[in-house]
Amino acid sequence: MRPHYLPREFTHVIVIAAYIPPSANAEEACNVISSTVSRLQTQHPNALLLISGDFNHASLSKTLPTFKQYVICTTRDNKTLDLLYANTKNAYSSSPLPPLGRSDHNLVHLQPVYQPLVYRQPVPTRTMKRWSEESEEAQKDCLDTTAWDVFTDSHGEDINSLTDCITDYINFCEEHVVPTRTVRCFPNNKPWITPDIKALLKDKKRSIRSGNREELKIVQRELRFLVVKE
Repeated sequence: MRPHYLPREFTHVIVIAAYIPPSANAEEACNVISSTVSRLQTQHPNALLLISGDFNHASLSKTLPTFKQYVICTTRDNKTLDLLYANTKNAYSSSPLPPLGRSDHNLVHLQPVYQPLVYRQPVPTRTMKRWSEESEEAQKDCLDTTAWDVFTDSHGEDINSLTDCITDYINFCEEHVVPTRTVRCFPNNKPWITPDIKALLKDKKRSIRSGNREELKIVQRELRFLVVKE
């Protein structure tokens, strides 16, 4: 599932619908679900994975200990048979609703309470060099006009001292000719997030708010192409 809005730390959503009959072997059923979940997590390590359904007498607490179960209200009489597991913490709060039609199971209202990663962690900053053709030419000119004999004459045969001195000098030239900028590194950004992808994400949000489905399709297509390319 790829909803219009999803916290950036999740690539997409995978939902598993499960039904374990009362006569089924609970351990065997849980092992089948566990193996399926393991395969999906290997294929999609950054996806939000949800497991929902009627589990009757079965529980995934032993086979999938890293998953959180969110249904805490009773769903049939005084029993909790319908469960929802997720591979992230603090995702939902549950409350009971009346049964649908003549069903003997209550509905469950799951209210999202998940706080995106970008709001839970501070945003660090780091300094980056902005290399360009002009800065490269300036660096070349700086090195071409350097009297390298001064370094070799002052350090003689001490190769380690000479290497350190020349390295410091090159870094000194770089600091003066290459401009720097300070950027914020958001914790929910993947390493492949680029300014072009960020611009398309903003276009996607704008097209969703305006309800322009044709524009949304075009932006989605461009976004998928850039993500695969990166």
